[in-house]
Amino acid sequence: MSLLARLLITLVLALSPLAPALAQQQASQDVHPFAHAGVKADSERYEAYLKSNWKLSGKNAADLTREGDRALRTDARAASRSFAGAVVSDPKNADAWVGLARALLAIPPDPEKDSERYDLPVNASGAAYIGYERSQSDPQRARALAVLGDALQRRSYWRPALDALKTSLGLADNSSVRETYDKLRSEHGFRMTDYKAEAETSSPRLCLQFSEGLARGQVDFGKFVSVDGKDPQTVTAENEQLCIEGLAHGQRYKVQVRSGLPSAVEEELQKNIEIAVYVPDRKPFVRFSGKSYVLPSRGQQGIPLVSINTSKVNVDVYRIGDRNLIGALESGDFQRQLQPYEVEQVKSRTGEKVFTGSMEVPQKLNEEMTTALPVTDAVGTLKPGVYVMIAKPSQKARADDSYGPEATQWFIVSDLGLTAFSGDDGVHAFVRSLADALPSGEVNVKLIARNNEVLSTAKTDGRGYAHFEAGLARGEGGLQPAMLVAESGSGEYAFLDLTSGAFDLTDRGVKGRETPGPLDGFVYTERGVYRPGEDVHVAALVRDAAGKAATLPVTLIVSRPDGVEQARYTLKDRGLGGRDITLPLAASAQTGTWRVKLHTDPDKDPITQASFLVEEFV
Repeated sequence: MSLLARLLITLVLALSPLAPALAQQQASQDVHPFAHAGVKADSERYEAYLKSNWKLSGKNAADLTREGDRALRTDARAASRSFAGAVVSDPKNADAWVGLARALLAIPPDPEKDSERYDLPVNASGAAYIGYERSQSDPQRARALAVLGDALQRRSYWRPALDALKTSLGLADNSSVRETYDKLRSEHGFRMTDYKAEAETSSPRLCLQFSEGLARGQVDFGKFVSVDGKDPQTVTAENEQLCIEGLAHGQRYKVQVRSGLPSAVEEELQKNIEIAVYVPDRKPFVRFSGKSYVLPSRGQQGIPLVSINTSKVNVDVYRIGDRNLIGALESGDFQRQLQPYEVEQVKSRTGEKVFTGSMEVPQKLNEEMTTALPVTDAVGTLKPGVYVMIAKPSQKARADDSYGPEATQWFIVSDLGLTAFSGDDGVHAFVRSLADALPSGEVNVKLIARNNEVLSTAKTDGRGYAHFEAGLARGEGGLQPAMLVAESGSGEYAFLDLTSGAFDLTDRGVKGRETPGPLDGFVYTERGVYRPGEDVHVAALVRDAAGKAATLPVTLIVSRPDGVEQARYTLKDRGLGGRDITLPLAASAQTGTWRVKLHTDPDKDPITQASFLVEEFV
């Protein structure tokens, strides 16, 4: 035999005793470690309590552990005291921690101490968790996790208990632990908990609820579901629910969910589930189709109403007068769907009922039908103000439908289109015809305050324009402008809420800036970054409120990155409101962001400012 062959045989014989240990180590590495932030916090709190409050008896940890094992058969409370002394004496003793957890779980709670029903399992889970973390071998970890699983079941922590038992079995198989795990999984593991037919849409669907989230990623859930023995049309997973689409109203289905359906907790459905489902017809329902509230005073004056499974609609119309409109705007009721009690408030306090009746509407089973409700035919002559239309299906509502909002449509009938601009010189109102967009002259426009006072009244000129003085726009408290109301001699009526946001384009990248004061400025440098020792060229423009050049002297204040003022300069007009200056930077200039601020009065806020960087760069 060659020397090489003998060396190989010797090496194999030397390594063969290590093979089982290496295999066991690999198996241990394949098991996911157990972790739970809440239980870990409980363990840290419990260990701190024992260290602070337990007095040592002078016995060593080994003797105390043996005492605890003997006492556990007859007196669990005495055993817990022995194990507690052992873990305080030797905090690294994993067996003592597990013994303490077992003893705490074996103690019957004292009827006179209600807190023990909660404290004993909490402390037991904390002790078992410490025993698991400080164990030195897989069998030892498996025992600690088995006790931890029992403690977590006492706390109704079903998912963490399942994870602890599963990890324990992965470290060391045990028939008793497996029996406990299988029973717990059948009762609290991944399973279907409920189902619901969502029938109030044009395309109904069935949603199956599960106890855990469904598996993520590219999973074909359709192969785990059959409807009447056939593959479903569409199956969609949404967190803890699986929704089956392609169903029809008024139909019965037999749905089977097959075993093997994967979850996000690495569990699969254990057995097939069969359910019989009835998808009911849609309940009678009405709604208005949009939020538009201005109806033309010329031509058709119908409000579109969408109805489902009803042949008759009951309609009530309320009028909120001009003087009560501010309250409706400020309370946020305007253009909102009203609850039944809010409708009663409108009826009894802020408005008056001007029409009640019913109207026949076309009906087609489970389909949405749109009908135009003729407003002027129903109400007759419309007085100035805002109207609220409430619609209900004539069929008696179900008990669970009586708490939702009513189908609500706010509206006015008008040919007046009202626009307003606010500025330092007051409020500018413009009135145009909605029919042809031409200016509407001789229209009375009222500026109304929050407290319902009429601040001023103006009449539009031939351009449809009315102006309210700046002093009226600067009111405070209840005298702040809240609404513009326009009313023509022919009875046309319109209003504009001044408290709501103006037309906003900030989401389109044109946010703009705050309105400047009497003077506006612009200051800039020829580039954004400089080296120490270079010159910074600063230019500035100053304009008045009308955009004309301002020739008065201004002060430029230069600040270092640390906020300390470096220098200030008086800049005179060089023509057309322009000014400029060259700032020399010292070779030792502080690096960072420098700022230049332009002041008309150095003791007040700047009218504009700019910044530049000073950096050492190549």
